Amino acid sequence: MSRKIIRCSLNHSSLRSAIQQLEAYQKDIQRKNQIFVDKLAQEGIQVIQTTMESIPSEEKGSYYTEVVNNEHGDIVGAAVRLSGDKVLFIEFSAGISYGTDSYPLPSGADYGVGTYPDQKHAYDPNGWWYVDESGRKHHSYGNRAYMPMYHAEEAIIIQIRHIAKEVFGR
Repeated sequence: MSRKIIRCSLNHSSLRSAIQQLEAYQKDIQRKNQIFVDKLAQEGIQVIQTTMESIPSEEKGSYYTEVVNNEHGDIVGAAVRLSGDKVLFIEFSAGISYGTDSYPLPSGADYGVGTYPDQKHAYDPNGWWYVDESGRKHHSYGNRAYMPMYHAEEAIIIQIRHIAKEVFGR
């Protein structure tokens, strides 16, 4: 942000004017912060939407954004959340055929092939059968790690300076 200089004299009207300028500046920073957080969240959502479109419908969960407000109601953050019973498979993979034991971030070190509780067929080269919610049987070799959250984070990291300059440089 450009430097804001507020000059005042030591009299009542000048100090009152300086206070008003500071309050206006504070509101402007809050407004720009809300725009900044929204643009970052939209960047992540766009990547997640693109990634989720490539995933077969039976493997998808749902996703949404959540805005984080402080006690005054100002936006101070945003979260993009994936939900569903298969969301860890979408992010970290499943099965020996498509699964991976290496996730690009330390946060994923505890996930991957063979880490799902009660798994019996993760390393079975013939795959496994499962029954879906409608009672139909399906065969699977697992799924690859689509990593929508990882890719969203990477996109945000790449764009954060550009977005900050765009929003706060005005």
